[in-house]
Amino acid sequence: MKQFLTVTFFVCVIELCNAQSSFTAKYYGLTIHPFGDNTAHLQPRKLDKNAMFVLNNGLFLGYERFVFKELVSVKYIQGMLQDCSNGFASVSHLGVRASLYQTDKHRFVFGIGPTFIVRESWSRFGSQYISSGFFNEHNHPQFGAIQWRMILYGIDLEYDYCISEKNNISISLTPGFPLANIVSVGWKHWIKPLSKQRILL
Repeated sequence: MKQFLTVTFFVCVIELCNAQSSFTAKYYGLTIHPFGDNTAHLQPRKLDKNAMFVLNNGLFLGYERFVFKELVSVKYIQGMLQDCSNGFASVSHLGVRASLYQTDKHRFVFGIGPTFIVRESWSRFGSQYISSGFFNEHNHPQFGAIQWRMILYGIDLEYDYCISEKNNISISLTPGFPLANIVSVGWKHWIKPLSKQRILL
């Protein structure tokens, strides 16, 4: 049994290394509320009185694998962060992605898929917080009061700038228009470098 598990593990590692895939690590540092936010008074790191721009702290880790040439891929993203109220939050996303533009230096990708958001409930602010109804409320036996939402059509827009054969600077915009748009910046590492195929749509 141990030999079987060992062989299976190494087969998986070899397959992963031979796959056209990448790992991503990004710092999440900014939320944009295009029209301000009704709960601005509960957001201590806002940059303006209406909370159009709010500083955040968080980390997004992702794994992307191509399933059709260098045009279509699947990506899983997991985020752990402080939300706009400085409460704990988690974001999980699994999306199908299409390469819309790709040259030697630049790549632009559109992704869509289910996104699960859970955060420490803002009901902890008592009467200062009036819910918009967007999030579901739940009392978890271990984590206490939480709010959650499953979004079936979560969108991820990504721009990659090539700095070496296997490494990119990567910027993501995750639009939740008109409520909130989040911006993250970081590093993408390709297990195998992309070809020089140009994609111009």
